[in-house]
Amino acid sequence: MKQLLILSLVLLSFTAACSVLTLQPANFSWPLESVLPIDKKGNVVEDRYSIEFNTAGLFYEEFQDSLAYKGKELRLIRDNQGLYFITASNFKNVYIFRADEGKMVLNNKIFISEFGLQAPVFNQRNPYIELVDGNNKMNLTSKGIEGGAK
Repeated sequence: MKQLLILSLVLLSFTAACSVLTLQPANFSWPLESVLPIDKKGNVVEDRYSIEFNTAGLFYEEFQDSLAYKGKELRLIRDNQGLYFITASNFKNVYIFRADEGKMVLNNKIFISEFGLQAPVFNQRNPYIELVDGNNKMNLTSKGIEGGAK
């Protein structure tokens, strides 16, 4: 009986020591999009949210030209799950990235327009990211367009 009690206490303390502290619910969304100029090396820097990354790979993916970033700016917003939604003028897609140990990893690519976006704007519409381009509006999630274009 005494051995069973000791074994139970050891197992209980071991289980408690292995549990992970979880703080929830958590909302990682940014209330406003960031419009970021791209520097000569292809980098964007957002001091308000402490994020910096190089865009050459993104522009290569979109235009098959890693120098197409010159003179451009990116539109960036973060959803409540912590995913980054990125697009720019003339992009045909919205790219969704997740942060992973010092890098941005593509989570999804959402096709928007064969002709490219003219003047895209992101808005936070929890649980969606609203993409506005002229008169066109659509709600985006990490999986794609929710309910189709409006």
